[in-house]
Amino acid sequence: MSQTLTEQIDAVAKFGMLKADIPDDITGNLAPQIELRPYQRTALERWLFYIDKYEGRPKAPHLLFHMATGSGKTVLMAALILDLYRRGYRNFLFFVNSAQIIEKTKENFLNPASAKHLFAPSVRIDDKPVDIRAVDTFDAVNTDAINIHFTTIQGLHTRMQAPKENAVTIEDFRDYKVVMISDEAHHLNAETKSKDKLTKDEAKDKASWEGTVSEIFRQHPENMLLEFTATVDLGHEAIRAKYADKILYDYSLRQFREDGYSKDIELRQADLPPEARMMQAMVLSQYRRKVAEAHGLHCKPVILMKSKTIKESADNEAAFTAMVAGLTGEGSGRAQGGF
Repeated sequence: MSQTLTEQIDAVAKFGMLKADIPDDITGNLAPQIELRPYQRTALERWLFYIDKYEGRPKAPHLLFHMATGSGKTVLMAALILDLYRRGYRNFLFFVNSAQIIEKTKENFLNPASAKHLFAPSVRIDDKPVDIRAVDTFDAVNTDAINIHFTTIQGLHTRMQAPKENAVTIEDFRDYKVVMISDEAHHLNAETKSKDKLTKDEAKDKASWEGTVSEIFRQHPENMLLEFTATVDLGHEAIRAKYADKILYDYSLRQFREDGYSKDIELRQADLPPEARMMQAMVLSQYRRKVAEAHGLHCKPVILMKSKTIKESADNEAAFTAMVAGLTGEGSGRAQGGF
Protein backbone atom coordinates (compact mmCIF):
# COMPACT_ATOMS: atom_id res chain seq x y z
CA MET A 1 0.00 0.00 0.00
CA SER A 2 1.42 3.39 -0.99
CA GLN A 3 2.05 6.00 1.69
CA THR A 4 -0.30 8.92 2.17
CA LEU A 5 1.07 12.44 1.78
CA THR A 6 0.93 12.88 5.56
CA GLU A 7 3.02 9.73 6.08
CA GLN A 8 5.56 10.83 3.48
CA ILE A 9 6.01 14.26 5.07
CA ASP A 10 6.14 12.69 8.56
CA ALA A 11 8.98 10.43 7.38
CA VAL A 12 10.91 13.45 6.12
CA ALA A 13 10.30 15.25 9.41
CA LYS A 14 11.89 12.40 11.39
CA PHE A 15 15.19 13.18 9.68
CA GLY A 16 14.93 16.87 10.55
CA MET A 17 14.56 17.88 6.91
CA LEU A 18 11.53 20.10 7.49
CA LYS A 19 13.19 22.56 9.81
CA ALA A 20 13.24 25.91 8.08
CA ASP A 21 13.22 29.57 8.95
CA ILE A 22 9.82 31.06 8.28
CA PRO A 23 10.39 33.89 5.75
CA ASP A 24 10.26 37.45 7.04
CA ASP A 25 7.66 38.19 4.37
CA ILE A 26 5.34 36.00 6.45
CA THR A 27 6.29 36.72 10.06
CA GLY A 28 6.91 40.42 9.49
CA ASN A 29 3.55 41.00 7.84
CA LEU A 30 1.27 39.26 10.33
CA ALA A 31 -0.39 41.42 12.98
CA PRO A 32 2.02 42.39 15.81
CA GLN A 33 -0.07 40.56 18.41
CA ILE A 34 0.20 37.26 16.51
CA GLU A 35 2.98 34.98 17.66
CA LEU A 36 2.99 31.76 15.70
CA ARG A 37 2.55 28.74 17.92
CA PRO A 38 4.87 25.75 17.45
CA TYR A 39 2.26 23.68 15.61
CA GLN A 40 1.50 26.61 13.28
CA ARG A 41 5.21 26.85 12.51
CA THR A 42 5.22 23.12 11.85
CA ALA A 43 2.34 23.55 9.40
CA LEU A 44 4.28 26.29 7.58
CA GLU A 45 7.46 24.19 7.53
CA ARG A 46 5.53 21.36 5.93
CA TRP A 47 4.07 23.81 3.41
CA LEU A 48 7.48 25.25 2.51
CA PHE A 49 8.94 21.78 2.06
CA TYR A 50 6.00 20.69 -0.08
CA ILE A 51 5.96 23.75 -2.30
CA ASP A 52 9.76 23.99 -2.71
CA LYS A 53 11.15 20.47 -2.45
CA TYR A 54 8.47 17.80 -2.71
CA GLU A 55 9.14 15.97 -5.96
CA GLY A 56 5.60 14.66 -6.29
CA ARG A 57 3.96 18.09 -6.16
CA PRO A 58 1.54 18.69 -9.04
CA LYS A 59 1.56 22.03 -10.83
CA ALA A 60 -1.92 22.73 -9.46
CA PRO A 61 -1.79 21.55 -5.82
CA HIS A 62 -4.91 20.55 -3.91
CA LEU A 63 -4.15 20.31 -0.19
CA LEU A 64 -6.00 19.90 3.10
CA PHE A 65 -4.95 21.25 6.49
CA HIS A 66 -6.84 19.03 8.95
CA MET A 67 -6.57 21.03 12.18
CA ALA A 68 -8.52 21.17 15.43
CA THR A 69 -11.18 23.79 16.03
CA GLY A 70 -9.62 26.79 17.78
CA SER A 71 -6.08 26.04 16.61
CA GLY A 72 -5.80 29.19 14.51
CA LYS A 73 -6.47 28.00 10.99
CA THR A 74 -7.28 31.57 9.89
CA VAL A 75 -3.81 32.73 10.98
CA LEU A 76 -2.36 29.98 8.83
CA MET A 77 -4.51 31.11 5.90
CA ALA A 78 -3.13 34.64 6.23
CA ALA A 79 0.44 33.32 6.37
CA LEU A 80 -0.11 31.23 3.24
CA ILE A 81 -1.62 34.19 1.38
CA LEU A 82 1.51 36.22 2.17
CA ASP A 83 3.78 33.42 1.01
CA LEU A 84 1.80 32.85 -2.18
CA TYR A 85 1.90 36.56 -2.98
CA ARG A 86 5.68 36.46 -3.04
CA ARG A 87 5.39 33.45 -5.35
CA GLY A 88 3.39 35.45 -7.87
CA TYR A 89 -0.23 34.85 -6.86
CA ARG A 90 -2.46 37.93 -6.61
CA ASN A 91 -6.01 36.57 -6.69
CA PHE A 92 -7.62 34.60 -3.87
CA LEU A 93 -11.10 33.08 -3.64
CA PHE A 94 -12.21 32.55 -0.03
CA PHE A 95 -15.39 30.56 0.47
CA VAL A 96 -17.22 28.96 3.39
CA ASN A 97 -20.65 27.49 4.10
CA SER A 98 -22.04 30.39 6.14
CA ALA A 99 -22.68 34.06 5.35
CA GLN A 100 -22.04 34.95 9.01
CA ILE A 101 -18.56 33.44 8.88
CA ILE A 102 -17.86 35.41 5.69
CA GLU A 103 -18.58 38.72 7.44
CA LYS A 104 -16.39 37.83 10.42
CA THR A 105 -13.60 36.72 8.10
CA LYS A 106 -13.75 39.92 6.04
CA GLU A 107 -13.49 41.90 9.25
CA ASN A 108 -10.40 39.97 10.33
CA PHE A 109 -8.74 40.20 6.93
CA LEU A 110 -9.59 43.78 5.98
CA ASN A 111 -10.27 45.93 9.05
CA PRO A 112 -7.10 47.11 10.83
CA ALA A 113 -9.25 48.26 13.76
CA SER A 114 -10.50 44.73 14.41
CA ALA A 115 -9.10 43.10 17.55
CA LYS A 116 -8.52 39.96 15.47
CA HIS A 117 -7.01 41.66 12.43
CA LEU A 118 -4.54 39.26 10.83
CA PHE A 119 -2.10 41.52 9.02
CA ALA A 120 0.45 44.15 10.02
CA PRO A 121 -0.66 47.80 9.75
CA SER A 122 1.61 48.12 6.72
CA VAL A 123 2.25 45.01 4.61
CA ARG A 124 5.51 45.08 2.64
CA ILE A 125 6.79 42.28 0.41
CA ASP A 126 10.04 42.61 -1.54
CA ASP A 127 10.29 46.04 0.09
CA LYS A 128 7.13 47.24 -1.65
CA PRO A 129 3.81 48.17 0.00
CA VAL A 130 0.99 45.70 -0.62
CA ASP A 131 -2.70 46.50 -0.25
CA ILE A 132 -5.22 43.83 0.78
CA ARG A 133 -8.54 44.31 -0.97
CA ALA A 134 -11.94 42.68 -1.25
CA VAL A 135 -13.03 42.40 -4.89
CA ASP A 136 -16.24 41.43 -6.67
CA THR A 137 -14.42 40.11 -9.74
CA PHE A 138 -10.82 39.40 -10.75
CA ASP A 139 -11.18 41.36 -13.99
CA ALA A 140 -9.07 44.55 -13.99
CA VAL A 141 -7.86 44.18 -10.39
CA ASN A 142 -4.71 45.81 -9.03
CA THR A 143 -1.92 43.41 -9.96
CA ASP A 144 0.24 44.68 -7.09
CA ALA A 145 -2.41 43.99 -4.42
CA ILE A 146 -3.71 40.93 -2.62
CA ASN A 147 -7.19 40.64 -4.13
CA ILE A 148 -9.67 38.47 -2.21
CA HIS A 149 -13.17 37.54 -3.31
CA PHE A 150 -15.21 36.45 -0.28
CA THR A 151 -18.28 34.30 -0.83
CA THR A 152 -20.31 31.35 0.38
CA ILE A 153 -20.13 28.09 -1.51
CA GLN A 154 -23.86 28.38 -2.20
CA GLY A 155 -23.45 31.90 -3.60
CA LEU A 156 -20.47 30.86 -5.68
CA HIS A 157 -22.42 27.97 -7.20
CA THR A 158 -25.36 30.24 -8.02
CA ARG A 159 -23.14 32.81 -9.75
CA MET A 160 -21.43 30.13 -11.81
CA GLN A 161 -24.82 28.86 -12.96
CA ALA A 162 -26.35 32.31 -13.59
CA PRO A 163 -23.56 34.85 -14.34
CA LYS A 164 -24.22 38.54 -13.65
CA GLU A 165 -22.48 41.73 -14.67
CA ASN A 166 -19.71 42.92 -12.31
CA ALA A 167 -19.61 39.57 -10.54
CA VAL A 168 -17.13 36.73 -10.58
CA THR A 169 -17.68 34.31 -13.49
CA ILE A 170 -16.12 31.09 -14.71
CA GLU A 171 -14.09 33.15 -17.22
CA ASP A 172 -12.25 34.79 -14.31
CA PHE A 173 -10.79 31.43 -13.44
CA ARG A 174 -9.76 30.68 -17.02
CA ASP A 175 -7.92 33.95 -17.46
CA TYR A 176 -6.21 34.31 -14.07
CA LYS A 177 -4.53 31.85 -11.77
CA VAL A 178 -6.37 31.81 -8.46
CA VAL A 179 -5.77 30.36 -5.01
CA MET A 180 -9.02 28.88 -3.72
CA ILE A 181 -9.26 28.80 0.09
CA SER A 182 -12.05 26.69 1.55
CA ASP A 183 -12.86 27.06 5.25
CA GLU A 184 -14.91 24.27 6.89
CA ALA A 185 -14.06 22.23 3.81
CA HIS A 186 -15.93 19.09 4.90
CA HIS A 187 -19.02 20.63 3.28
CA LEU A 188 -17.45 19.97 -0.14
CA ASN A 189 -17.51 16.19 0.02
CA ALA A 190 -21.10 15.39 -0.89
CA GLU A 191 -20.23 13.95 -4.31
CA THR A 192 -17.49 11.83 -2.79
CA LYS A 193 -19.90 10.19 -0.33
CA SER A 194 -21.93 7.31 -1.67
CA LYS A 195 -25.58 8.14 -2.23
CA ASP A 196 -26.77 5.89 0.58
CA LYS A 197 -24.93 8.11 3.05
CA LEU A 198 -26.88 11.22 2.02
CA THR A 199 -30.52 12.18 2.14
CA LYS A 200 -32.14 13.09 -1.18
CA ASP A 201 -32.00 16.80 -0.29
CA GLU A 202 -28.33 16.63 0.68
CA ALA A 203 -27.43 14.83 -2.53
CA LYS A 204 -29.30 17.42 -4.59
CA ASP A 205 -27.98 20.53 -2.85
CA LYS A 206 -24.44 19.63 -1.89
CA ALA A 207 -23.24 17.55 -4.81
CA SER A 208 -23.54 20.60 -7.04
CA TRP A 209 -21.30 22.59 -4.67
CA GLU A 210 -18.48 20.07 -4.82
CA GLY A 211 -18.84 19.91 -8.60
CA THR A 212 -18.65 23.71 -8.90
CA VAL A 213 -15.45 23.90 -6.87
CA SER A 214 -13.88 21.10 -8.91
CA GLU A 215 -14.83 22.84 -12.16
CA ILE A 216 -13.31 26.15 -11.05
CA PHE A 217 -10.14 24.42 -9.90
CA ARG A 218 -9.65 22.86 -13.34
CA GLN A 219 -9.97 26.13 -15.25
CA HIS A 220 -6.30 27.20 -14.98
CA PRO A 221 -3.23 24.93 -14.85
CA GLU A 222 -1.72 26.92 -11.96
CA ASN A 223 -4.78 27.21 -9.74
CA MET A 224 -4.45 26.02 -6.15
CA LEU A 225 -7.09 24.63 -3.80
CA LEU A 226 -6.30 24.85 -0.08
CA GLU A 227 -8.88 23.32 2.24
CA PHE A 228 -9.12 23.80 6.00
CA THR A 229 -11.35 21.86 8.37
CA ALA A 230 -11.37 20.13 11.74
CA THR A 231 -13.93 17.53 10.81
CA VAL A 232 -13.21 15.75 7.54
CA ASP A 233 -14.82 12.29 7.67
CA LEU A 234 -11.75 10.08 7.28
CA GLY A 235 -13.79 7.14 8.50
CA HIS A 236 -15.59 7.22 5.15
CA GLU A 237 -13.67 5.06 2.69
CA ALA A 238 -14.23 7.25 -0.38
CA ILE A 239 -13.28 10.45 1.45
CA ARG A 240 -10.21 8.81 2.97
CA ALA A 241 -9.12 7.77 -0.53
CA LYS A 242 -9.82 11.25 -1.92
CA TYR A 243 -7.54 12.90 0.63
CA ALA A 244 -4.77 10.29 0.79
CA ASP A 245 -2.48 12.50 -1.31
CA LYS A 246 -3.84 15.83 -0.05
CA ILE A 247 -3.58 16.05 3.76
CA LEU A 248 -0.43 18.07 4.32
CA TYR A 249 -0.90 18.50 8.06
CA ASP A 250 -3.07 16.60 10.52
CA TYR A 251 -3.26 18.29 13.94
CA SER A 252 -5.94 16.57 15.99
CA LEU A 253 -8.03 17.89 18.86
CA ARG A 254 -6.34 15.30 21.08
CA GLN A 255 -2.90 16.70 20.21
CA PHE A 256 -4.19 20.27 20.58
CA ARG A 257 -5.33 19.42 24.11
CA GLU A 258 -2.16 17.51 25.01
CA ASP A 259 -0.10 20.51 23.90
CA GLY A 260 -1.95 22.60 26.48
CA TYR A 261 -3.88 24.90 24.13
CA SER A 262 -7.39 23.52 24.66
CA LYS A 263 -9.58 23.45 27.73
CA ASP A 264 -10.23 20.08 29.29
CA ILE A 265 -13.31 18.40 27.90
CA GLU A 266 -15.77 16.64 30.19
CA LEU A 267 -18.37 14.21 28.87
CA ARG A 268 -21.80 13.63 30.34
CA GLN A 269 -24.10 10.95 28.96
CA ALA A 270 -27.81 10.38 29.50
CA ASP A 271 -29.89 7.48 28.22
CA LEU A 272 -32.93 9.65 27.54
CA PRO A 273 -35.14 10.63 24.58
CA PRO A 274 -33.88 13.60 22.49
CA GLU A 275 -36.26 16.18 23.99
CA ALA A 276 -35.30 15.21 27.54
CA ARG A 277 -31.61 15.55 26.62
CA MET A 278 -32.32 18.97 25.11
CA MET A 279 -33.98 20.08 28.33
CA GLN A 280 -31.12 18.82 30.48
CA ALA A 281 -28.54 20.50 28.24
CA MET A 282 -30.40 23.81 28.45
CA VAL A 283 -30.82 23.69 32.23
CA LEU A 284 -27.17 22.72 32.75
CA SER A 285 -26.03 25.51 30.43
CA GLN A 286 -28.06 28.11 32.32
CA TYR A 287 -26.79 26.78 35.65
CA ARG A 288 -23.20 27.24 34.49
CA ARG A 289 -24.00 30.79 33.39
CA LYS A 290 -25.43 31.58 36.83
CA VAL A 291 -22.37 30.12 38.56
CA ALA A 292 -20.10 32.23 36.34
CA GLU A 293 -22.10 35.39 37.04
CA ALA A 294 -21.89 34.73 40.78
CA HIS A 295 -18.11 34.91 40.41
CA GLY A 296 -18.15 38.08 38.32
CA LEU A 297 -17.65 36.32 34.99
CA HIS A 298 -19.76 37.02 31.93
CA CYS A 299 -20.25 34.18 29.48
CA LYS A 300 -22.61 33.32 26.65
CA PRO A 301 -23.84 29.72 26.84
CA VAL A 302 -23.71 27.69 23.65
CA ILE A 303 -25.44 24.36 23.07
CA LEU A 304 -24.59 22.27 20.01
CA MET A 305 -27.13 19.67 18.98
CA LYS A 306 -25.83 17.36 16.27
CA SER A 307 -28.00 15.45 13.84
CA LYS A 308 -27.19 12.94 11.13
CA THR A 309 -29.19 14.64 8.39
CA ILE A 310 -30.44 18.10 7.49
CA LYS A 311 -34.05 16.96 7.86
CA GLU A 312 -33.40 15.49 11.30
CA SER A 313 -31.69 18.73 12.32
CA ALA A 314 -34.70 20.77 11.18
CA ASP A 315 -37.09 18.46 13.04
CA ASN A 316 -35.01 18.71 16.22
CA GLU A 317 -34.88 22.50 15.93
CA ALA A 318 -38.65 22.65 15.64
CA ALA A 319 -39.03 20.35 18.65
CA PHE A 320 -36.61 22.45 20.70
CA THR A 321 -38.39 25.70 19.78
CA ALA A 322 -41.76 24.23 20.74
CA MET A 323 -40.34 22.89 23.99
CA VAL A 324 -38.94 26.29 25.00
CA ALA A 325 -42.16 28.08 24.01
CA GLY A 326 -44.18 25.78 26.27
CA LEU A 327 -41.68 25.68 29.13
CA THR A 328 -43.06 25.64 32.68
CA GLY A 329 -41.43 25.52 36.09
CA GLU A 330 -42.71 21.98 36.51
CA GLY A 331 -41.06 20.87 33.27
CA SER A 332 -37.68 22.32 34.14
CA GLY A 333 -37.95 20.84 37.62
CA ARG A 334 -38.35 17.36 36.16
CA ALA A 335 -35.26 17.94 34.03
CA GLN A 336 -33.21 18.95 37.07
CA GLY A 337 -34.33 15.83 38.85
CA GLY A 338 -32.73 13.75 36.13
CA PHE A 339 -29.19 14.92 36.88
